Amino acid sequence: MTDQRVLLIDVDSKIPNLALMKLSSWHKSQGDQVGFNITNPSKIYASVIFKKNAHKLDGLKFFYPDAEIITGGSGIDLKATLTSEIEQLKPDYELYPQMDYSLGFTTRGCIRNCYFCVVPKKEGKITRWQHPEQFHDPRFSTIQLLDNNWLADREWFFETSSWIIKNDLKLIENGLDIRLLDSELAEQIARFKMAKPLKFAFDSDKDKQPVLDGLKLLKNAGVNVRQNVQFYVYVHDDSQFESGLKRCRILKEQGTNPFVMYNIDNKRTLRIKHLQRWANRKWLFWGMDYIQYRTASSRMNPSRN
Repeated sequence: MTDQRVLLIDVDSKIPNLALMKLSSWHKSQGDQVGFNITNPSKIYASVIFKKNAHKLDGLKFFYPDAEIITGGSGIDLKATLTSEIEQLKPDYELYPQMDYSLGFTTRGCIRNCYFCVVPKKEGKITRWQHPEQFHDPRFSTIQLLDNNWLADREWFFETSSWIIKNDLKLIENGLDIRLLDSELAEQIARFKMAKPLKFAFDSDKDKQPVLDGLKLLKNAGVNVRQNVQFYVYVHDDSQFESGLKRCRILKEQGTNPFVMYNIDNKRTLRIKHLQRWANRKWLFWGMDYIQYRTASSRMNPSRN
């Protein structure tokens, strides 16, 4: 027992921070006081997921000169990791009292090497991580997986997904690789109770055929692709605007939904803002084409166009 006072700092705070939840579990098991509102801490863990928020830690040493400060997260250090002992712990769900779902990884890493993605640098190739029963809280009827490429280990996908289906859990997943899909995988996916739409990626024009083939497989398996499927359409900078618009229109023709993702390190131009507004607001996307939206927007807000 160490009897430390441990302050946790979640800089991004939009979603529960899994690393902090596991650190909380470990420190509580050691008899420490741990949480987001600890005064006079002897130790501090601060997590930054997005680089744009890293500056929020600038004054930490000034405010807590006597505390041991440990920082981590993708926004500040891609190499920082938890110990294997802490990684295998069940998260402390009491840290976020508003949570009503379980959270964890069944795999880490990815088989791809997308130029815009930090996962290969941070986590390496695909690795089996935890079975969902290790991090699921039976109080919850929903489970969220943070896997970056759940389908990449086919045998493990069927094992973990079958457990989720058997336990009648609603699923939120982080992203599936449409290029790996086949009829057997599509039929398994169709068995999910989905709390939120399934997420796939349509990152470039060269992925058009795999996207079309994958959507056909999902439809044939009985998945409602309008209601239960969403594609992240990645646009790196303004030079990819036309490509992004083209991919959104292809998805619309197929009866499914885009969500335009833009590189947060690049400044959004006006037409990128318009593309995101049109594609990401479903009443606009399904109600009109982009050109119609731009025309209507110009008439209503001439100073913003």
